[in-house]
Amino acid sequence: MASKFQPLDPQDASPAHRRNGVPPPRAVCSPVQPGSEMNQRQRPRGTWAARLGDVVRSWFAGTRPAPAEDSSTLRFRLLYERFREILVANDSTLELIADIEESLSGARAFSIDAFAERVRSAALHTFVMVKNLNLIDQGRHAELYDALKRINAAIEASLPPLDDSIDGPLVVGFDEVTPAHEGLVGPKMSNLARVRNELGLPVPEGFVITAAAYSRLMTAEELWQRVGHLGDVLTTHGPKALGEACSEVAAAVRGARIPPDIEAAIASAADRLDGPGRRFAVRSSTLGEDKIASHAGQYESILNVPRGGLMDAYKHVLSSVCSPAALSYRVEHGVVAREAWMAVGVMQMVAPRCSGVLFSRDFHNPAADRIVIAATPGLAADLASGTQGAWEIVHEIGTAESQLPPWFDVSTLALLEQHARRIESLFGSPQDIEWALSNDGILYVLQARPMHLAATAPGPAFEPPAGIRPLLAGGTPACRGVVAGPVHRVSDDASLDRLAPGSVLVARHSSPAFSRVMGRCAAIVTEVGSAAGHMAILAREAGVPAIVGLRGALASLPQDMEVTVDATAGRVFAGALAAPPWVPRATPLPDDLPARQVLRRVASLVTPLTLVDPASPDFKARSCRTLHDVLRYVHESAFATMFYFGDRAEADRKSAVVLDARLPFEVLVYDVGGGIAQAAAEARAIRPAMIASAPLTAFLSGMLDPRLRWDNPRPVSAAGFMSVLGESMMAPPPDARQLGRVSYVVCSDRYMNFSTKAGYHFSTVDTWCGASVNKNYIHFRFSGGGAAGDRRARRIACLGRILLALDFKVQPRDDMLVARLAKYDHDTLVERLTTLGRLTICARQLDMLMDSDASPEFFASAFLDGDLEKFF
Repeated sequence: MASKFQPLDPQDASPAHRRNGVPPPRAVCSPVQPGSEMNQRQRPRGTWAARLGDVVRSWFAGTRPAPAEDSSTLRFRLLYERFREILVANDSTLELIADIEESLSGARAFSIDAFAERVRSAALHTFVMVKNLNLIDQGRHAELYDALKRINAAIEASLPPLDDSIDGPLVVGFDEVTPAHEGLVGPKMSNLARVRNELGLPVPEGFVITAAAYSRLMTAEELWQRVGHLGDVLTTHGPKALGEACSEVAAAVRGARIPPDIEAAIASAADRLDGPGRRFAVRSSTLGEDKIASHAGQYESILNVPRGGLMDAYKHVLSSVCSPAALSYRVEHGVVAREAWMAVGVMQMVAPRCSGVLFSRDFHNPAADRIVIAATPGLAADLASGTQGAWEIVHEIGTAESQLPPWFDVSTLALLEQHARRIESLFGSPQDIEWALSNDGILYVLQARPMHLAATAPGPAFEPPAGIRPLLAGGTPACRGVVAGPVHRVSDDASLDRLAPGSVLVARHSSPAFSRVMGRCAAIVTEVGSAAGHMAILAREAGVPAIVGLRGALASLPQDMEVTVDATAGRVFAGALAAPPWVPRATPLPDDLPARQVLRRVASLVTPLTLVDPASPDFKARSCRTLHDVLRYVHESAFATMFYFGDRAEADRKSAVVLDARLPFEVLVYDVGGGIAQAAAEARAIRPAMIASAPLTAFLSGMLDPRLRWDNPRPVSAAGFMSVLGESMMAPPPDARQLGRVSYVVCSDRYMNFSTKAGYHFSTVDTWCGASVNKNYIHFRFSGGGAAGDRRARRIACLGRILLALDFKVQPRDDMLVARLAKYDHDTLVERLTTLGRLTICARQLDMLMDSDASPEFFASAFLDGDLEKFF
């Protein structure tokens, strides 16, 4: 059987396929360009493991023919391209590993579904790394395919399923809903149906358009990928980039065509409820609402919908999945994508005499035997959204209330008390209940969900300094606590997004959209709002001190004014008094959140590194247990192969030219496109002036700095000399370690890979230096040395100190260092490359000068001060 992976053919019309030696259909193996985004975030169809299996089988099918005979120049370029793909894929996957570890620590919010996409993409790119390693090293690492297959199977079993469908009816009546339907109708509608069906309490007649219908619509309109991409936008670019992206996707959902069978099912169910002038309430019910996170106010509910507007209202509720506030909330609380699948409740609209929110316990003192009621005449929609205040009653069970509004009587209070205790008993926890009293005296339950109490205890009562009176007082505590900070006035989404960490948010009315900034605001103060509203629930959930209903806040609290908010007593003081300063809330996700559980399982298969010692007899392909192990094995093996690349390329004198320059080692130059001036194309030796590569020109200018007198004897101490002598006596002979062989540079007009093997150490500078800031980068690697381990470690510390001062991100480990600089302009990269050229020469034999722990700082300061003579 012929292999599906074709021989490398220089005449192939596609450069991407030519570089990888794969046919066009295998897009998964396409090369990665420098600076490009590794993850295209394409939502795969079918089983990812099957896709990977297809790739693996296609690679192993039949025999692997040797590359077609062609010019040695082209073969060399192809070989190097494979090596460079390994480096780029390795760096990208290491970034994923770092992000996973940071998210596990709670230091950053994350979208588990975006991570799942990245992990799957990383697994596929890791396969490309394994394939390229075998290509450049003549198939010596075939066992690595089996190890990777085993690891990938375990990863896929731990990730959220790729399947974007769900079985079940498209519409279910309230009378048909059982607890087993929760995965179809969402906890909100499931709980409401239980109140109706198990307790027999009045609930408006209605039905649920299930998550199965949502899945069908999203698939039919090809919206999954667009909605899923929003999590990437948030975690990659931050909340300010969300507005436009969310608006576009939400508009696409609202403009979607409802599949005919779904539309027919909705119409049929609505017809059974319809009557003269009948109107409907259309309410959200995602599969993750009212579980560990409340999602209070994050999704749309539309009231007073006429029969003819039902389909548009349905799509409008679906589109609220895409709102910036809802998306930020889901990421902050670790909600997986499937939990954002939207079921929609449709119920007969109640024309209430009064309505409101009932808490079966006092959210400030849940142990007390009391209920808390927020009520308003007519509809309470504005109460929940925060744009309307409410009559609030804190009622001790068994006592009489002397002050009630005229539209709210004692019998209503008694019914609410009974409902609170019965619903609390049904669900086994304190409940947050929405209710409405119809004009004919029927008390309807509209929603029942678990109460979310304050995340942190408020602490002792705040006592201001003697003689200090509050600037404002009389507000209603929504979440107790005391904190100081500067005022930030919010009037719209733009001003909300500008809120700086530690600020006190001051606004006309409360809003659930404030959830987007609760991780960074010190406190919230609003003139209008209710402690029973959605924003208050979210503040208690996040532990943010909040006051609502504080009149005069906007008039008295100008932008940037320092204030102390005593949310326990509902007052605000001028100045930062002796109150606890705001500190970022360390809010790692609870371990029982689905996203956290998934991340922990996946992390155990991706991030641990068990192959730590390349010299160990266990450093074998079959010993790989994680993706990180595979990366380490490929990386070490590729570098070991490329370490001797000069030997393999040395015979290729027709494509390699000697660099005629004053350097302490021989350098061969390989031009892969525009790296050498056209006038010198036929030269067998070139001078620096003949080089056209921008990064190589800059790097050489640093290496050739006349202050670098590397040909002078080094001021080595006796201890330093004996350290190198001792190491060399214990190590294999120089010939066995290939010491003193040529260094090489591969270059184009904008690209350079300069690999230096000077004495006992190996360093590489890999860079793209062009006009596009997003593509520009420098990767620097340094390892090894001839002196003892402590001296090599000090040299790494010295290099790290220097590179940090040059804005590199540095990752030192033992006697190895990796440093990265990305997305800087061309001129800055030229300057850094020139400095790296100097550093490359200065680092030669520097380990012999590292006599004490003070040496790294001494030589780092000398280098940064330009005092290069100290090195020679």
